[in-house]
Amino acid sequence: MKILKKIEESTIALGLLAVTALLFVNIILRYVFSANTTWAEEFIRYVMIWITFIGAGVCFRKGLHVGVDFVLDLLKGKAKKGLELFIALASVIFMVLLVWYSIQLVSFTRQTGQITPSLQIPLYYIYLAIPVGAALSLLHLSIRIVNILRNKPHIEETPEDILQE
Repeated sequence: MKILKKIEESTIALGLLAVTALLFVNIILRYVFSANTTWAEEFIRYVMIWITFIGAGVCFRKGLHVGVDFVLDLLKGKAKKGLELFIALASVIFMVLLVWYSIQLVSFTRQTGQITPSLQIPLYYIYLAIPVGAALSLLHLSIRIVNILRNKPHIEETPEDILQE
């Protein structure tokens, strides 16, 4: 899991770095030199899609998805555990459906041979972010469910934990 964590976070960090650098260069080209790259906006959009779906898995791992915490804080014991389990299982069902339908989308797009307008890369590479991100989310949700059943509290990483790595 530590290797997967490093891969996820490195991919997101490199993606953000590439997007930021390219956006900066494109702005300089546009406003200083009155030039523009035609492919930059498309590249940035596609990298942001990948960052979003990989980031969804990271958020499930860290327990950072939007939730109504005050309801969980009101509950104690079995009621709290039951609600946490229900939320995790509902999320698993959603992610299973997302994996299933996104694989169909990727397959269909691959068969049609669609390519992106500026970069001229197969469109299914972009759509592949959906099943990859959903599968990562499923993995992290499965671990979360096991931890709930074992009565292990979900511990979010603190900045100190990140620095110690």
